[in-house]
Amino acid sequence: MKIGVYAGSFDPITKGHQDIIERASKLFDKLVILVSNNSEKKYWFTLEERKEMISKVLERCDNIEIEAYSGLIVNYCEEKGINTIVRGIRTVEDCGLELYFASGNMDISSGKVDTIFLPALKEYIYVSSTAAREIARYGGKVTAYVDEKIAEMVVERGKNYKPR
Repeated sequence: MKIGVYAGSFDPITKGHQDIIERASKLFDKLVILVSNNSEKKYWFTLEERKEMISKVLERCDNIEIEAYSGLIVNYCEEKGINTIVRGIRTVEDCGLELYFASGNMDISSGKVDTIFLPALKEYIYVSSTAAREIARYGGKVTAYVDEKIAEMVVERGKNYKPR
């Protein structure tokens, strides 16, 4: 069985994430969506809320599994016997950073975990979770950035946003 991993914080999951997941799910028998916390970030949504949002917007994808994980993605892959990480690329800057991480993951795993890159479609190049949160904070229309199934949840969180 060919299994891939697509990891991120998904705070919230955007239409860009959705597109990468849907396209990547066609390349694998199973695609694990790994929801993670980065100790450097402050989150609007809990891990469980983020998993719930992903489940809502990707309910039609029958070969995905959603898991939470704290730690290096490459370590998760090694623990589970998975040898492919999927990453989305929006910009030239993303490309440089992702190549850096891919090389490190290859080294850490002694060549067992490789990375494939999927380019963002042109309509999603500007879409990010950060932008979606900012729009929600100021009462803007978030449906250009997030699926309608979770838009209200994002807008409500934006209304109640308090800097931490």
